[in-house]
Amino acid sequence: MKFKLFSVLLIFLILFSMVLPTSYAKEKTLNQLKAEAKANRDAYNEAKKQKELTEQERNNTIKQKEDVEAQISSIQKQISNTSNKIVEIKKDIEKKDDQMKDIMSFVQVTNGDSNYLEYIFGATDFTDFIYRISVAEQLGDYNEQLIKDYEKDVKELDKKQEELNKKNTELAKKENELSQLEVKLNGQIEELQEGMMSKDDEYETISSMIKSFESLRICSGNDTLSSCQRKLNQSMSNGSGSVDVSGTPGANGTYMPIRRGRVTSDYGYRSYDNSFHTGIDFSNSVHGDSVYPVATGKVVNITYPKYSGACGNHIVYVYHNIGSGYTTSYWHMTSVNVRVGQMVYPDTRLGSMGGLPSEDSCAGGTHVHLNLFNGLHTTNSGRINPRILVTNIPSKGVYFKSSYGNR
Repeated sequence: MKFKLFSVLLIFLILFSMVLPTSYAKEKTLNQLKAEAKANRDAYNEAKKQKELTEQERNNTIKQKEDVEAQISSIQKQISNTSNKIVEIKKDIEKKDDQMKDIMSFVQVTNGDSNYLEYIFGATDFTDFIYRISVAEQLGDYNEQLIKDYEKDVKELDKKQEELNKKNTELAKKENELSQLEVKLNGQIEELQEGMMSKDDEYETISSMIKSFESLRICSGNDTLSSCQRKLNQSMSNGSGSVDVSGTPGANGTYMPIRRGRVTSDYGYRSYDNSFHTGIDFSNSVHGDSVYPVATGKVVNITYPKYSGACGNHIVYVYHNIGSGYTTSYWHMTSVNVRVGQMVYPDTRLGSMGGLPSEDSCAGGTHVHLNLFNGLHTTNSGRINPRILVTNIPSKGVYFKSSYGNR
């Protein structure tokens, strides 16, 4: 009975652990995140080193293949020349044989005894007669030796052609092996490149997050994300004071990120480009118009473009001590007017609205893209529908005006 009760309890604990929320999992401290970032950077450098070695091996393989191809080309020319030479020799043999047949039509030798034909009988005197017999015999001997020499040459050329064909086959096999190795190495290089980019992205993401927390001057190395958020809430409560919410706010004193305009793209699946839109786009087509936070908060991160035309251009992250805490981010700004750690209000100008294709590879026109996250965030993971916080966002295409303070 005790064993049965223990078994039931064990099964219950296993099932409970399976459904236990991930929030109960032990969070990493900033120091642990730094170590993780360093590990990603080390992995990136190792992958880069391996990629360089693989590229060197690939380049050597390509060089070997080029050498083999040159040898194959040379051998194929030799084979062609040898084949042509064999044909020429055979033609010479046939030609010489025809010539000798014309001469030997005058001479016939059987069992060592000579029967003189018309050529010999055409002698004018005895001396000429002896000469003609000698010439006929010498031409016969010469023709026979010449044919033997030619036949020997043909055999040697046949042998050489056979050797060349064999070598050509071996080289073709080696060329195929080198081609397959090149393809394999190219695949390895591509995998290493993808791994490098992945580790580099992870490093940049974690490093950016750590840098953002450190710039807030409220978190220590032993703090977790949750403890940072609690300290941030406390600092905002102590330092922000009461905020006069006027104008036409939504729930929790939230506003539109621009003074006037329309929603041009909503959160969710978009059938026209078969994609999932992770935020809400606001636009009035006025490039450089002011962008504001949707609620009081503190700037926790700012990402600047790494290069001209970088996706998102300038991006500002603002944490709001509302409910359990939210973070908003504002994309496609052409300039930024705030700094990390600064308290901002619905009339604080975050920056200027951008979005021209010439300045932002992820935008097709002037607008600001609003993202929302649960809790404290300084990266783009876990985006949710902004309407959860900003409840008065109008439907797509509906014109709005949003006023507060000095907006």
